[in-house]
Amino acid sequence: MAAAQSDYWLTVKGGGHGDGQMLTFAPWSVQECYDLTYVSFDIALRYRAPVCILGDAILAQMMEPVVPREPLDPVYPQPDWAVGGLRTGRDRRVITSIYIEAEALESLNRRLYERYAEAARNETRWEELGDEQPEILVCAYGIAARICQTAVELAAQAGVRARLLRPISLFPFPTEPIRAWAERVRKVLVVELSMGQFVEDVRLAVEGRCPVEFSGHTGGVLHTPEEVAATLAAMR
Repeated sequence: MAAAQSDYWLTVKGGGHGDGQMLTFAPWSVQECYDLTYVSFDIALRYRAPVCILGDAILAQMMEPVVPREPLDPVYPQPDWAVGGLRTGRDRRVITSIYIEAEALESLNRRLYERYAEAARNETRWEELGDEQPEILVCAYGIAARICQTAVELAAQAGVRARLLRPISLFPFPTEPIRAWAERVRKVLVVELSMGQFVEDVRLAVEGRCPVEFSGHTGGVLHTPEEVAATLAAMR
């Protein structure tokens, strides 16, 4: 958690050795911090993968109402990978990261890839706000997305049709909805509190279907809604 969003690469691209990755969720409110933390333990166990709640320092200092959920006392079945105790007739269970045979290591990596693909099918999350027939798609996450929500509203008052797509899961990434909008809009604007990290995944999703422009601040400096709205107006 930093004043800027300069730790995107660290969590989304790093967080694991080799082909290992970390499921990453980016809240934009105190309520969502609570909600995503609430479900992250179950998600981590389901996919046997670490889960990161990539919050903003601004969220950590905000005061907002939170509606608590009913506490859960889940009972999980003993997973087939748990070491546990000795059991009659059960194969020995060994959890290790050392694979001497290259084929065994490749098999492990392929199982991990299949698990991430399953997570992409089930856990990819995003939200969309704004014009239903936009000329510009705005992509932002976390606190930057809240700024862009107001900016899209200001742009609409000036006659600029814009839509905000806010990834809630950064890994798995909402590639498909971004790609679908890139077929329909004239341009994409990425607003990010860094020198440009999240924008790379947006560009990969767009794959040249339309121009992608970037607006970034760093060091804890924030965009203003008026600044983003002016950028949108200049992109028309």
